[in-house]
Amino acid sequence: MADRATVADWPAIESLLTASALPLDGAAEAFGTGLVERRADEVVGCAAIEPYGGAAVLRSVAVRDDRRGEGLGHALVHAAEGLARETGAAEIILLTETAEPFFARLGYEVIDRASVPDDVAGSIEFSTACPTSAVAMSRRLG
Repeated sequence: MADRATVADWPAIESLLTASALPLDGAAEAFGTGLVERRADEVVGCAAIEPYGGAAVLRSVAVRDDRRGEGLGHALVHAAEGLARETGAAEIILLTETAEPFFARLGYEVIDRASVPDDVAGSIEFSTACPTSAVAMSRRLG
């Protein structure tokens, strides 16, 4: 079960993001609303959201290489969606260069990057962290 990330988790999160070739721009701040998955007191997965009113950005979803295939990624995304709902978001939006099939299996659909709300488009994730080649995807939160 995912736990809320703490400041003390940042070194392990940073290591996971780096190992997964995910951007660090704005990540430390995003983990103020982030989650970690632990096994034997070690952080083995992480995910964060950035709330923007009616929408939230899902970012920094990573699972340690040796723990992939255990469903941790699905569990982290599901927990992040719950966290986004708690902040009032009705939609969750993400960018990905490599995980489009993973997110599609979870109900995310490709969208036109230009169609995201202005505050989301102005986020670090959309404006600087991810290249323009990244695929935008979204999912309505029920």
